[in-house]
Formats: sequence, structure tokens, C-alpha cells
Amino acid sequence: MNHKYCVSKTIIVNARAEIIFKILIDVRNWNLWTKSIKRIELLNKSNFETGTKIKIVQPKLLPITWEVTEIEKDRSFTWVSNSIGLKMTARHAIVQKEEGTFVELVTIYEGILSGLIYKMTSALTNEYMTMEINGLKEEAEKENI
Repeated sequence: MNHKYCVSKTIIVNARAEIIFKILIDVRNWNLWTKSIKRIELLNKSNFETGTKIKIVQPKLLPITWEVTEIEKDRSFTWVSNSIGLKMTARHAIVQKEEGTFVELVTIYEGILSGLIYKMTSALTNEYMTMEINGLKEEAEKENI
């Protein structure tokens, strides 16, 4: 049986969606606003677009390669990482509401090894996603001034 495991974070950011999205797709500079990232490299394309493969190096984790599978300008992007027995999908979504601009980060673990990998990494994933969403909020609100 194939189970799904999920880690998610949501925050209200006092910035316009286009500012937040611009920061999100500038992945080469994530390490400037979140300590959860050491380095990000675009592997097969020079721009962030559907099909771009991106290598992410994070503290305490092996490097991982993600492929961008979906982009909705100023709204969201999704990328996927596949390895034997595990598929990870991460979505970064921006929703403009009357109360403000909501940002949601979601990481989904699927596959035969998903339960084991989730148990081994979910606490660190939760910590890093908290760093990322808080860093994104701070960076976007600085840009919004």
C-alpha cells in the first residue's frame, strides 16, 4: 500500500503576490534569506521554468535534485524529486485574500520508502520549512516597503 506523508507551513506575508513570487523563483539567492539552504544550482537550464532541474544543498542532508513540473506566474510552483522508492513533491503557493497574502509550503512524501524517510527527516524538514517561510516573509516585506 502506498501512503502519503505531508509537512506544510502557512503564513501571512504583508507583500504583494508578485513580489513574493519574484523572490521564490530567484532560487539561486535563497541562501541569502534562509539558513536552510547552503547552495542551489540550476543544472540544465539558465532560467527557472518548467523542466528546470535544480540541485539543492542543505545542512545535514544529502544534496537533492528537483525538477520544476508546474509554474503559475505570481501564484505557485511545484517541483518533484524522484529516487528509488520515494517521490517527493514540494509546492510553493501564494494566495491573495482579503485578510492578506497567504503563502503555503507543502512537501509530500510518496512511495514504498515514504514512511521510513518521513520518520527520518520530517522533523528537520519541518525546521527547514519554518526557516524558509519566515525568511521569505521577512525578505518580501523588506522588498514591499
